[in-house]
Amino acid sequence: MGGGGCSFPFSHPREMPCSRRLPRKTDMERKIEIVQFASRTRQLFVRLLALVKWANNAGKVEKCAMISSFLDQQAILFVDTADRLASLARDALVHARLPSFAIPYAIDVLTTGSYPRLPTCIRDKIIPPDPITKSEKQTTLHQLNQILRHRLVTTDLPPQLANLTVANGRVKFRVEGEFEATLTVMGDDPDIPWRLLKLEILVEDKETGDGRALVHSMQINFIHQLVQSRLFADEKPLQDMYSCLHSFCLALQLEVLHSQTLMLIRERWGDLVQVERYHAGKCLSLSVWNQQVLGRKTGTASVHKVTIKIDETDVSKPLQISHEPPLPACDSKLMERAMKIDHLSIEKLLIDSVHARSHQKLQELKAILKSYNVNDNSFIETALPTLVIPILEPCGRSECLHVFVDLHSGMFQLMLYGVDQLTLDDIEKSVNDDMKRIIPWLQQLKFWLGQQRCKQSIKHLPTVSSETLQLANYASHPVGNLSKHKLFIKLTRLPQYYIVVEMFDVPGNPTELEYKYHFLSVSYAEGDDSPATALLLQQFKPNIEELVLDTKSGKQMKSGVKRKLSGDPCSIEPKKPKRSGEMCAFNKVLAHIVAMCDTNMPFIGLRMELSNMDIPHQGVQVEGDGFSHAIRLLKIPPCKGVNEETQKALDRSLLDCTFRLQGRNNRTWVAELVFANCPLNSTSSREQGPTRHVYLTYENQLSEPVGGRKVVEMFLNDWNSIARLYECVLEFARSLPDIPNHLNVFSEVRIYNYRKLILCYGTTKGSSISIQWNSILQKFHISLGTVGPNSGCSNCHNTILHQLQEMFNKTPNVVQLLQVLFDTQAPLNAINKLPTVPMLGLTQRTNTAYQCFSILPQSPTHIRLAFRNMYCIDIYCRSRGVVAIRDGAYSLFDNSKIVEGFYPAPGLKTFLNMFVDSNQDARRRSVNEDDNPPSPIGGDMMDSLISQLQPQQPPQQPQQQPFAKQAGASGAYPLTSPPTSYHNTVTPSPSMMHTQSPGNLHAASSPSGALRAPSPASFGPTPSPSSLGITMGQTANFASPHGTIDPSSPYTMMSPSQRAGNWPGSPQVSGPSPAARMPGMSPANPSLHSPVPDASHSPRAGTSSQAMPTSMPPPRKLPQRSWAASIPTILTHSALNILLLPSPTPGLVPGLAGSYLCSPLERFLGSVIMRRHLQRIIQQETLQLINSSEPGVIMFKTEALKCRVALNPKTNQTLQLKVTPENTGQWKSEELQVLEKFFETRVAGPPFKANTLIAFTKLLGAPTHILRDCVHIMKLELFPDQASQLKWSVQFCLTIPPSAPPIAPPGTPAVVLKSKMLFFLQLTQKTTVPQEAVSIIVPIIYDMASGTTQQADIPRQQNSSVAAPMMVSNILKRFAELNSPRPGECTIFAAVRDLMVNLTLPPGGRP
Repeated sequence: MGGGGCSFPFSHPREMPCSRRLPRKTDMERKIEIVQFASRTRQLFVRLLALVKWANNAGKVEKCAMISSFLDQQAILFVDTADRLASLARDALVHARLPSFAIPYAIDVLTTGSYPRLPTCIRDKIIPPDPITKSEKQTTLHQLNQILRHRLVTTDLPPQLANLTVANGRVKFRVEGEFEATLTVMGDDPDIPWRLLKLEILVEDKETGDGRALVHSMQINFIHQLVQSRLFADEKPLQDMYSCLHSFCLALQLEVLHSQTLMLIRERWGDLVQVERYHAGKCLSLSVWNQQVLGRKTGTASVHKVTIKIDETDVSKPLQISHEPPLPACDSKLMERAMKIDHLSIEKLLIDSVHARSHQKLQELKAILKSYNVNDNSFIETALPTLVIPILEPCGRSECLHVFVDLHSGMFQLMLYGVDQLTLDDIEKSVNDDMKRIIPWLQQLKFWLGQQRCKQSIKHLPTVSSETLQLANYASHPVGNLSKHKLFIKLTRLPQYYIVVEMFDVPGNPTELEYKYHFLSVSYAEGDDSPATALLLQQFKPNIEELVLDTKSGKQMKSGVKRKLSGDPCSIEPKKPKRSGEMCAFNKVLAHIVAMCDTNMPFIGLRMELSNMDIPHQGVQVEGDGFSHAIRLLKIPPCKGVNEETQKALDRSLLDCTFRLQGRNNRTWVAELVFANCPLNSTSSREQGPTRHVYLTYENQLSEPVGGRKVVEMFLNDWNSIARLYECVLEFARSLPDIPNHLNVFSEVRIYNYRKLILCYGTTKGSSISIQWNSILQKFHISLGTVGPNSGCSNCHNTILHQLQEMFNKTPNVVQLLQVLFDTQAPLNAINKLPTVPMLGLTQRTNTAYQCFSILPQSPTHIRLAFRNMYCIDIYCRSRGVVAIRDGAYSLFDNSKIVEGFYPAPGLKTFLNMFVDSNQDARRRSVNEDDNPPSPIGGDMMDSLISQLQPQQPPQQPQQQPFAKQAGASGAYPLTSPPTSYHNTVTPSPSMMHTQSPGNLHAASSPSGALRAPSPASFGPTPSPSSLGITMGQTANFASPHGTIDPSSPYTMMSPSQRAGNWPGSPQVSGPSPAARMPGMSPANPSLHSPVPDASHSPRAGTSSQAMPTSMPPPRKLPQRSWAASIPTILTHSALNILLLPSPTPGLVPGLAGSYLCSPLERFLGSVIMRRHLQRIIQQETLQLINSSEPGVIMFKTEALKCRVALNPKTNQTLQLKVTPENTGQWKSEELQVLEKFFETRVAGPPFKANTLIAFTKLLGAPTHILRDCVHIMKLELFPDQASQLKWSVQFCLTIPPSAPPIAPPGTPAVVLKSKMLFFLQLTQKTTVPQEAVSIIVPIIYDMASGTTQQADIPRQQNSSVAAPMMVSNILKRFAELNSPRPGECTIFAAVRDLMVNLTLPPGGRP
């Protein structure tokens, strides 16, 4: 490896001549040379490669080399050692021999365990001698103590070293605050010098030393050596030692005090203390209270100095203290503390000094106060230099003025609770400039403290205090002449009243005040921010305390009299300041005045308002043993709009009316009304006593005076409300004996508290109506609610709440209101069950919502129902449990005119007649009036027709007759006579056909729906109004569109004082007759005669569900009258409930009926609206309309079918399709029935969508073979049980469902028929658990040219699964491949059936 490295540098030069030699050689030689050169070069590179690889492992080789070198060196050392030992043995130790064995020593060690034969020289040098014993120590130290005492006695000892201790052979000298030295002697010879054993410096700096030693250990050692040298050389060693150490400690103390002073200046006192002079080891001079530094004075001002120095005449003395100017001889203790510095604290020395000087300044200030007030009770507290000065006696400690002296600056500082800092700063500046200026300040503070005492005394009362008051007439009014020291106290609850407190000095007693109290009334301009104007200023009487005591002892205080209060706030106490918390500062006279005015003035204001409004009262009276006040009214003014009889009855029932104040803020008036002989007995447990208490509460606004005019006005409004309601209640109470029994059962009085009347009504008394008078709107307010078991539900009469309120305000009759509630409760319960939610997709505008039913109340007894904004139904509530229903699209004035916005509902009359009860009079009439032309008839004839519905009244005594009848007047019977089934064989007597005079036409009006005017709204079997004692107003105009349904008078007022007939014994109508038919259907009614309905509207349609009596001849088929439905049809409440209650479609198998449950009325109107849509669709589509002579029938035809669409004559609730094929051979009867049934249940049924008709008509227009396949699919939908082998059930989608592919908006017709046919099917998986059934929407497209049925390629929604559509598409494609269509054959049904058999969704294939 090394040779290779060495050969590299020489190889190249050696080969250099090769290039020159080669040309001279032969070819073979040249080749040999080249090969040799290549071989050598290769070897050279191999060596280089080996060298490079070796370089990677050079570190390991180096370690091995080092180890080898170390081992070689060790081997050399071993060899050298052996050589040296051999040389030593051969040369130096030739004659050396080993000693003999130490047998004795070994025996000693083994036997005794010790080594006693150790050589003495070794033992003396190594083993120390044995110590002396404890007793020897005690003896030696005792002898040494005696020697020390002897030396101390025989030595000249300084007196400062008298504090010594001799113990343990030592003497310890201790000088407090300086040093402690421990000495001894080394023998008993008197010439032996003292030996200093220990030296400790006792000087400490506890404030700034931070616990560290003041003298360094090296300094201690130096002083130790110095003192020891003095002890050796001096003749008086102890004297010299003390002088040396004492001088050092004094200089150290002075240095400590100087450092404390610098720190004090730097950290706390600042310029308030200054170093005048400092000589190290001699003196320290400080100045305090330097007025020039404080900026108070200039020129030659006195400077207070404190000097600390070492006495040069007697060095043995401690530090000496001197003051300039000298301290006053005021207090020996203060002087003594200010002359000592043994505590070694410069701050404490300064404080002691200025403390003594502060005491001197306070003494000077107290002397000034004594010269001003001989009875001065100020005193000095020495703990903290403070002068306590009573300002207003008797004075609590917190009310005294405290004068301090600032120890740092020597300035006066004042403190008084409640005084602002600016005022205190002004006082301090004045007193520090001149101490005599404190006298006027004390006078000002005395008045200020008097004001504060007054404010604190009324702090708990509703007042606002101020020293000034802005008045417009201040200069001219006597209030401007009051003392300048006064306080205005505003009564917050009575903002127009003030209490003025005036304060005066007491002659001869500078620390007392005299108070005078005044009453001030002001007035404020309305809507203006200008100052108030002073009106009355009256001083209170001086004997208020005696008067109050007399009142408490039993004398009655006269109401409204303001009295003077005088005297000091409390009695004279010893002249020593009281501790804080005592009641000496409470001005009980002022508090009593304010409380009295706050309590009495509202009553006085109310009394004045009552007097101004001429309301008699008893004035302010004291109640509750003098603790409360009240005002009793003697009579309340009569109310407007209330008759005199009601007013007298209310005045007689009122026992007491009292006004009182209550509440914490005393701004709430309570008027207590006590009534007797309540006209109504309620079921409330609180209203069972002989008297009723009514409490009226009035809250005064903060901006209004308590007891002002507004309170009286609000009370009169409430009284008017009570009187208005009382008038109605009084009439209601008088009518209670005559009220029909059904109203007694129907309702009860739940609460009557004179302000509100609450009636509960209904079968369970679960509904409530509240009546009260609204004084703001000047009308009755009615509110509805539910109670008991119905609590939380809605009151059915909320629909007509506004109409009820308007009716009651026009005719405030409670009986009439109850009758309306009774007659309308059942109809409204049925009406409220109608759906009112808007629905989408009902018309071709799929995005427009239409409300199914809109409930539009016209009056309390007239409800209008609007169906999809097209058809209108008027419902009139009548008595005896019936309602009258008519087509609201016809005008009430002219039956030939249509109300704008509505369309007549064809066939409505026939449909309603199906629900007419055969036991009612309305069902017992003939329809032949429509065959006769209308002719007018007089009022007498109408009365005679009405009288036929009422049996003759049995003879009664004249005094029992409630109303005197005119000759020939018809008999009258009460509403409680229930309608009975009329007997078919009984005919009325001819005597019943009598006439009534025109003058008594008003008596024929009935509150329960009798004919008031010949109006379409006044139909129904009614009793005579005289049976109820009801009177009517002016005769209504016959042309009125409302008649008795007008909200102002659906029922008339019942007389409260008369009773008609014997209610339970009223005879009933014996039976029907041709004359005893409904007046509205009679030709005697000039405004209501109408043509007879045609066969489709005839009553025979109702005989399918309600059996007609056998004695009644069948009704004749009459010609069509377009406005026959404008004549009201009378239905019972139960029939109305059936008409409006959602129920299954009659005549259909439950499996065929749709899932949408609706009422018969909705089905009828929906069928009518669908028929209307069909007429429009036929005109738009490629269908041919066929004229039909049958009313209500639509006939049209397609290429292969003739279709007839009409209402189901049995129920009039569904549209039926009758299909007749042109070529009977192409259709089976079963297929035609399926098509007809599908139209009735799926197309024209609920929810009655127009687009389903459009889609169906498109299907009808399809070729026969396509339509037949569609019919087969419809059969699978209608009868799913007949195809049990199928895995899926099918539904033909006539409109695009929401879950369908987004080809068109939901609700759009789902059938497209052009060259290709597109329709949608909904497949539902058959499972045992219906909730887990899977439904998919399959769009099918049928190519009429090729005859193939495939799934329409419509992009799906992003979040929908693609597994089901892919499987459906694959199955349909496979079916098309296996079953090639033949000409004239449709593959729709076969493909759909194959799909329903083979489609199986994977577990994750749900759509």
